[in-house]
Amino acid sequence: MTPSPRRTAAVLALAALLALGAPAHAEDDVTPLDPGITPLEENIRPLETVSTQGRTTRVTLQADILFPFGSAELGEPARARIAELVAEVPQGARVTVEGHTDAIPYARGNQVLSEERAQAVATVIARSRPDLSLTVTGYGDSRPVAPEGVAGKDDPEARAQNRRVEISYEG
Repeated sequence: MTPSPRRTAAVLALAALLALGAPAHAEDDVTPLDPGITPLEENIRPLETVSTQGRTTRVTLQADILFPFGSAELGEPARARIAELVAEVPQGARVTVEGHTDAIPYARGNQVLSEERAQAVATVIARSRPDLSLTVTGYGDSRPVAPEGVAGKDDPEARAQNRRVEISYEG
């Protein structure tokens, strides 16, 4: 197989640079990153956070990662991750699944959306762990964990915290 003329030219140019003692990659050819750029890792939110108080474990799932906007449909990766998260729940445990929304009005109602999202998560749990006893509730926007506005200004990050599904169990 004969190399292409373009490949042959590139190999010859590299060989000429090396023969002349020039480095193949000069340091002044590298442009440093803008110090104002935030590393990607700092902007990635985990799907879940887990907290324990006494014997109760609470897994908080970020709704923005689980569900498309205004939807209660879970994608396959979300279903698989939920099944993984409940694999360690003690056998026969009582599990509470609670849905929450932000205070921005939803066309069919925040209460309805929170109930549908909690039920979608509970359905996955029931399929993967039929031994668990489930209680499913939607709270709409009635139980925020963060104020959605400060001094009359909207806080999108706080609203995102309020859009969640929580899974709680003892053990």
